[in-house]
Amino acid sequence: MLTKTKELKNSEVELWVELNEEDLKHYLKKTGDRLSGVVQVDGFRAGKVPLDVLRKNIGDQKILEEALEFAVTDSLANALRKEKLEIISSSGLEITENTPSSVKYSIKLLLFPEVKLGEYKGLGVSKKTITVEEKELEDALARILESRTDFKEFDGPAQTGHHLEIDFEVFNAGQLIEGGKSENHPLILGKGGFMPGFEEELLGLSKGQSKNFSVKAPEDYYQKAVAGKNLDFRVTVKSVKAGTVPKLDADFVKSLGNFTSPEELKNVIRDNLKIEKEQKEKDRLRLEILDIIDKKSEIQIPSKLIDEQLESMISNFDNNLHEQGMELAFYLAQVKKTRDDLKKSWYKQAESQVKRGLILREIGKRENLKVSDEEAKKAANSLVARYLVGAPNKQEPDVEKIKQRAGDALLHEKILEFIEKANLSI
Repeated sequence: MLTKTKELKNSEVELWVELNEEDLKHYLKKTGDRLSGVVQVDGFRAGKVPLDVLRKNIGDQKILEEALEFAVTDSLANALRKEKLEIISSSGLEITENTPSSVKYSIKLLLFPEVKLGEYKGLGVSKKTITVEEKELEDALARILESRTDFKEFDGPAQTGHHLEIDFEVFNAGQLIEGGKSENHPLILGKGGFMPGFEEELLGLSKGQSKNFSVKAPEDYYQKAVAGKNLDFRVTVKSVKAGTVPKLDADFVKSLGNFTSPEELKNVIRDNLKIEKEQKEKDRLRLEILDIIDKKSEIQIPSKLIDEQLESMISNFDNNLHEQGMELAFYLAQVKKTRDDLKKSWYKQAESQVKRGLILREIGKRENLKVSDEEAKKAANSLVARYLVGAPNKQEPDVEKIKQRAGDALLHEKILEFIEKANLSI
């Protein structure tokens, strides 16, 4: 196998690979061996079907196509090792010669750019001491008690704290707005679940009563087409319920699980709050360290990498909109923007995310941080088990892909742990 490369712009190279007759014989034999194990032929055991018999059963063309695909895939991996190329992606594969004695092809490769890494150890960043204030504990307990409120039908005017079910329609200039109709919609008066001014209009209404009123939508309302405009509401109250908040006593804590006293529940909540605050502090600390390293480092980031990150960000945004029942096209129309407008507004963010990813990767390389195959398998098995329990009727998960992602996530965490420990002030 012969190889040569040519440097292009923006961290790209073009790679040429030439396979000779001996190389092709090797790949043809390997392909025959593989097909022999999967193609069923009467009179032959799996893996024992001769090549000439395979040719008669599936045809020369099929075997040659399979052999060519294998030859390109395997030789490309070998060529990358030979040329010591660390690639991000590839494109433009072109087979320029394909004969029984020679195969030649070229391919464009996007390489990881050079990272001029600034100082990334001994930065002396301080970690904040974590404590749980009594008010935080009281607020958490209040939320738990409130979540167990016992609501019962109330015969009378609705008051703050009451649970209502309503039918409503929302109009702008006489036209029903997108998503502006709902039936049996639940809300608790005073919780601010609707736009400002809406819930106040429902105070004093009883079950079965209707009311028409107008409320001005906030200037930053998520539906940009009606932001800042007066909206007309038609509301009918279907039910009114008053709630009783339980007392924090032994009976209540027993209803939550294996708690024997309010004090035990408080201790568990306090511990959980501390764990949550410690995680937030860890995230803040790592971000501060990464900010410092970022400012001290230089990378010529390939534009293609930023473009790919932008597409990923838009895809994630699109998925989030779908979960809210909205299409990206509709959202863009509402805010009077295009995909290109989103890319322009998110460009700096995408560039920063790519740069920091490259910085972390470089630190991982320099410190020889790795994830063992066993670690990746263990993490992947845990993810697969959770997937199957949560969605037993879905299609079988791609275990290898999950293993790869689990390994990447573990390595990312190892690198973050390293920079955290290496930069804390003593």
